[in-house]
Amino acid sequence: MKKTTAWLLALPALVLAAGLAVSLLGRGGEPGAHRHGDEWWEKTGSLSEPPAFLANYPERTRRLYAVVAEYGHIMRELDCYCGCMELETDPHDSLFRCFVAEMDESGVTWTDHAVFCGICLDEAASVEQWGKEGKTMDEIKRLLAEKYQSLA
Repeated sequence: MKKTTAWLLALPALVLAAGLAVSLLGRGGEPGAHRHGDEWWEKTGSLSEPPAFLANYPERTRRLYAVVAEYGHIMRELDCYCGCMELETDPHDSLFRCFVAEMDESGVTWTDHAVFCGICLDEAASVEQWGKEGKTMDEIKRLLAEKYQSLA
């Protein structure tokens, strides 16, 4: 009877571990999805078509990735304060790069960098807020620098 009890206690842990493995490894089944260094990249047709990997993240994260379609032109001009611009391998050149790795006439290659970074997501939320308030590019740059000057 003790073996049966031990097995019944271990079963939920095995089910949880299997579910986690499927969740983490399952992203590779998406068309155009692949690992790139420490990031997961997925290609879609346009900025208005979000990557499938976002389905595994909270609504706020999905919404902030959608902000890129409307405010990407501003995000391309902004520094990111999370440290990604200082990376030795594939440093980011802007806040936009934290969400989009590449973009050309064939589509958009999204990166999951920002889903793991509260600073990137917070910066995108600030860009959205200040953009809706009608702030200029220079004002947004100044406000972000002031907000994150202690991290720089």
